[in-house]
Amino acid sequence: TALSKQKIYFKSSQTPLIYDPMSVIAFGYASCTGVSVMLVDALRAVGVPARVVGTPAWHNKTENGNHNWIEAWRGAEKGWAFIEAKPAGQGETLDNPCDKWFCNKDHFPVPNDTPVYAAQFDRSSGVVYPMAWDPENEAIPGVDRTAYYAETCSKC
Repeated sequence: TALSKQKIYFKSSQTPLIYDPMSVIAFGYASCTGVSVMLVDALRAVGVPARVVGTPAWHNKTENGNHNWIEAWRGAEKGWAFIEAKPAGQGETLDNPCDKWFCNKDHFPVPNDTPVYAAQFDRSSGVVYPMAWDPENEAIPGVDRTAYYAETCSKC
């Protein structure tokens, strides 16, 4: 079929225009947000718990840009692991946090100033998943993952 032969390409600055899976397939490209949403949807479709995660602003400064990637649940023993959606992240693994271009002391210094959030269904925490392309929208519940990424990535 046409879909099985179509490749999806990474193209920055596409959100919010192209980030839902249907648009990604139709256009054949997306930014980190679009490919992340598509991978999360694909993983969930086959029963793997997954969520979009990212920073609305590197070093808490919007002029430094934002970034999204995904977390996949690997069971109680391993917990959440993170990876970028291909084609945004080539050659990465779920086992090595340090093989991601952003997981390092430059992006997560000590003390850390880069906030990280994951989207979630449960609204009880009161935490909002901030969307860089729609900063006034507080409708998406989230979980603050800043401490985890600060600890994990500052070691890389």
